[in-house]
Amino acid sequence: MKKIILFVGFLFHILLIYGQQIPSNKVTVSGKIIDSISKQPIEFATISFEKENKLLGTTSDKDGHFSFNILPGKYKIKIEFLSYEPIVISNKEVRFDTNLGIIHLFFSSNNLEEITVISQRDLIEFKVDKKIYYASKDIANFGGNAITVLNNTPAVRVDDEGNVSLRGSGATVLIDGKPLLGLDSGMDILGTIPSNSIDKVEIISRSAKYSAEGGGGILNIVTKKRKSNGLSGSLDAHLGSPDDNGISSFLNENTDKINIFSTISFNNEKKIKKTKIDQIGFDMTNAPLSVFEQFRKDENQRNSFLFNLGSDFYLNDKNTITSSVLINTNNKNDISNIDLNDKDPDGNLLQSAIRSTGDFDDVSKIETFFNYTTKFNEDGHQLSFDFKYDNTISENKAKIIERKVMPVEDTIRQNVDKNQTLDNFLFQLDYVIPTNETNKIELGYKSDLRFYENNYKLSQFDETLADFITIGGFNDIINYDEKIHALYGQYAASKGNLSYSLGVRTEFSHIGINEKLTGNNISKNYTDFFPSLSLGYEFKDGKYLSLHYSRSIERPSIAQLNPFISINDERFQSLGNPNLNPYYQHYFELLFDMSFDKLSLASAIFLNNSKDHFLTVIENIGQNSDGLDIFRRIPINSGDKNIMGFDVDITYRPVKSIRLGAYITPYKLDIINTIDKNYDYHSWVLYAEASALFTVNDDLRFQVSHKYQSPIKNGLTELRTIHFTNATLSKDIFKKNATLTFKIIDIFNSKWFTTQSYEASASTLRKVRYNQQYSLSFTYRFNQKRKSAKDRSVDINSDELEDKQDKKM
Repeated sequence: MKKIILFVGFLFHILLIYGQQIPSNKVTVSGKIIDSISKQPIEFATISFEKENKLLGTTSDKDGHFSFNILPGKYKIKIEFLSYEPIVISNKEVRFDTNLGIIHLFFSSNNLEEITVISQRDLIEFKVDKKIYYASKDIANFGGNAITVLNNTPAVRVDDEGNVSLRGSGATVLIDGKPLLGLDSGMDILGTIPSNSIDKVEIISRSAKYSAEGGGGILNIVTKKRKSNGLSGSLDAHLGSPDDNGISSFLNENTDKINIFSTISFNNEKKIKKTKIDQIGFDMTNAPLSVFEQFRKDENQRNSFLFNLGSDFYLNDKNTITSSVLINTNNKNDISNIDLNDKDPDGNLLQSAIRSTGDFDDVSKIETFFNYTTKFNEDGHQLSFDFKYDNTISENKAKIIERKVMPVEDTIRQNVDKNQTLDNFLFQLDYVIPTNETNKIELGYKSDLRFYENNYKLSQFDETLADFITIGGFNDIINYDEKIHALYGQYAASKGNLSYSLGVRTEFSHIGINEKLTGNNISKNYTDFFPSLSLGYEFKDGKYLSLHYSRSIERPSIAQLNPFISINDERFQSLGNPNLNPYYQHYFELLFDMSFDKLSLASAIFLNNSKDHFLTVIENIGQNSDGLDIFRRIPINSGDKNIMGFDVDITYRPVKSIRLGAYITPYKLDIINTIDKNYDYHSWVLYAEASALFTVNDDLRFQVSHKYQSPIKNGLTELRTIHFTNATLSKDIFKKNATLTFKIIDIFNSKWFTTQSYEASASTLRKVRYNQQYSLSFTYRFNQKRKSAKDRSVDINSDELEDKQDKKM
């Protein structure tokens, strides 16, 4: 590995020397491009130079700067960026090195036509330190939510339990740069954020500045705001089968002094899941001992409401206060019906039962956020403070009725009461010190405090006492406290086309778990260091080469730690493990991005190494009162996990009306040193996505996509092939102010999750699938055209612009 790093460093050094070789007869034109309202730099703005029908150009960097070498002469210079009014400087005489100064771009008031851009440009934009997925331009997201957006983001997967992964490794999800917290890792919030309020998803290479969790990287969901002066926004209404009905609005009112943004969302959805389990038990000689069959149907219905109101208040050009409040409620009604059949090895029925469960959960969350940012005289020199608090309360009640049909009719009634409370506090201080135009130092402090309590009780109806009696061992009060204090420092610099950053993050962690009734107490304290390194080189033709390394930590979630189980399925219980420890990962990534006239391609080689990672095992924990085996699924620390692979992201546009895309990532998955090596695994895994978008008359679009994952197998379990196809049809109406969209998820009913395991002296085949989803959505976009005095200045002619720029030089 040292040889690889030395070779890559030598390669960057050679490229730097080569990049500095500029023909002596050329002159340099430079400048900086910023947003006229927010004063923030605009990255990837296009600067073109036209002379005698010949066109040359470059783009701005992450700080808004650009520098381009051209032959002396008279040029037409054009500065433009998506959704902004272009600026044209005609007949500009360039004889010597010229600095155009700071160029202000003004947001276009006619942003209603941005939806048509999807047939003109790629949905993915590649940059040195991140990849951007423009979710608002993808018709597959219309009528969806934030989970829909993540599932449509290349290389990102969200499983049925809400775990988010990137290239096979865990990823950290942020919203507008802030962590997503909740009882279910924030899935309830993601499920209620409408996609029409989301602008893009940034896939960011990990650095010391961000949380040390999630080895695969950072997914920052950027919501829409500060788009233009005046009132703008969108309304969305959708309905589906099974139920996926809702209405949402996103509004933004921006003036010279304040920006107000708000999202309101109501949703009613139902997911229908079917599960089939076939299990054969074996005796000590591996002879068949028993046969068990389970047929289960879950109808999970959720009614949700989300209200978010926030503002950016510009005290002056240097000081801004941002605040917001979010209220989210979820009413969940989960109905399960399970048919249980036990047979002898010859298939003769021994026992049959029907188990029905009504699981009702009311979840409420309130979140407040405050930010103060002050900028100093020097460009880029700033200090910001963040405070975030959220409180989640869950009141859960479940009623279980199991009716035994044979050999003897009997009825068992059980009640579950589970009350959960979660409080999260975040304090963060970030300080940026520019040492010159291209170099900067970033320092920061962050505290994450999490306090969780769960009061759990299981009771069963006693016919003799005619009352529900608490079942011993199934009630307790658990408290989980997590306190993480972090310090980070990072140095970022660039020289010519080469950029790099070095950073280290130190985290001091305290974990406390207390089970009040059992008296079981666990306390853990540890200090960790998380270094990070990034190198990037930008070629003159727009190609990028970058290298990243980071060390990260994966902490167990509340669900993985919680020892209290849900007994909706008594025979296959799932529970957490309070003794579960975090594990650490080393992540390497080498990326190369390039674009041609009709083709763009991004590729990466990645390696991920971790020790004592989370492994979910199935254990036989004994028998119930009828002498039937009970199994539980529990996470443990076991084995080392190594991922090595590469991926390719391709977009090809043969003609203007067709865009073809593919994402392919084969990777070698090695899991070693597991319990008795039973879960060890060595094999290649292939994950692939393909999509095609066809545009007719610039307002009718059809998109089809297919996703595929090859089998993943270890010594005891196998997750079989997963593949499914989705399709979307959309039509712009009302002069492109609105869009109708029809979607089908899993056209061919092929989205099965099939697992075969050989654990706990049993062979278990589990098949799970969700029903197909059909949905129809209507999205209306609007913008009241109100130009401020600042915006009206965009009407100046090119001569006046040149005069203003000359005064700044």
